[in-house]
Amino acid sequence: MQTHAKKNKVNHLDKIECVYRIQNHGSTIKACAKRFGVTDKKVISWLSMHEKGELIKQHAQWSPSWNKENVIQHPLDLDILQAIKRGNPTYEDSIISLFDPELDAVNCISHVEWQDEEIEKLCLWMVDRSLEILRDVAVDSEDLIVELEFVSSNYFALICKAFGFDHVELRKGIYHELRLRGVNRFALEMLEISSVYTRSGVTYVPKSEY
Repeated sequence: MQTHAKKNKVNHLDKIECVYRIQNHGSTIKACAKRFGVTDKKVISWLSMHEKGELIKQHAQWSPSWNKENVIQHPLDLDILQAIKRGNPTYEDSIISLFDPELDAVNCISHVEWQDEEIEKLCLWMVDRSLEILRDVAVDSEDLIVELEFVSSNYFALICKAFGFDHVELRKGIYHELRLRGVNRFALEMLEISSVYTRSGVTYVPKSEY
């Protein structure tokens, strides 16, 4: 039987944070109900509103350009949402600026009208950022696993192919450098076996050579 949560005044960003926690951070409905002082049924209603697009509300600062068909709404990270709630939304490591006119702090999303140029910039940024992380990250960290999964994905290969990079040679350089740093040799060999050769010749440059 569901216990009654202590009633609490919940604002709009609380509802959004609740949905983010459940969908992206592994929180349960019961845990979020307890955190925000509401019932399980109320949390379920917020999830339903989110699925229907009803949790996003138009407000005084809403830009008419955000209603265009090719504008996509991108949720901000949970830590940014919490910073906005605290009233000190400052952060550095993001492709989205809090001073960006397309940022919607009321709904904690960014409204992006994707053009070909922006898509290309983002794809190249993803590859460049991944290589930077792999160069600098500790070999026993979760970030290493996340980036290796990206580098070993078909999406990474497609980006490389689109820009004339040889994803196989790029992966080889990454795996070789990580082997030298003590990353599990067998796991890296399994990743190499799955590679398929293409043209061109971009290679990973280890940190010592920068």
